Parts: sequence; C-alpha cells; structure tokens
Amino acid sequence: MELEEFLNKIGKKIKKLRKEQGLTQENLDEGDNAVPVRTLQDIEAGKANVTIESLLKISKHLKVKPKDLIDV
Repeated sequence: MELEEFLNKIGKKIKKLRKEQGLTQENLDEGDNAVPVRTLQDIEAGKANVTIESLLKISKHLKVKPKDLIDV
C-alpha cells in the first residue's frame, strides 16, 4: 500500500467514526485535545500526513484507541 492510499483510508475511517458519533469537525476543535478544523479537514481528505499527536487527540475525542484509527 502506498502512502497516499494509506492516508486516504485513515481519513475516511476518522470521518466515518466521527459521523457515526454525531460529531462535527468543529466538535473536535474544542477542549484540551482540540484538533484545528483545517487540520481535520486535511486529514479526512487524505491530504495531510497525520501526526501521532493529532491521532492521539482524535482518538480521545472519538473514544477509540489510536491503533483503531490506523488499522485500515
């Protein structure tokens, strides 16, 4: 699997989990584990090389383990 495909799959998985929980991108830009909306948009679109820090913050918001986000 190439990097571009991997990033796209991670982004789609994050978006799917977020929507399943009824959360908006703005919801993840709140609190101690805030991920800026623009960053989240890029991650979900597969345009950003997601950092470990962002994965950790997103996983806390979605109440899943970080490995669940990258297990594609």
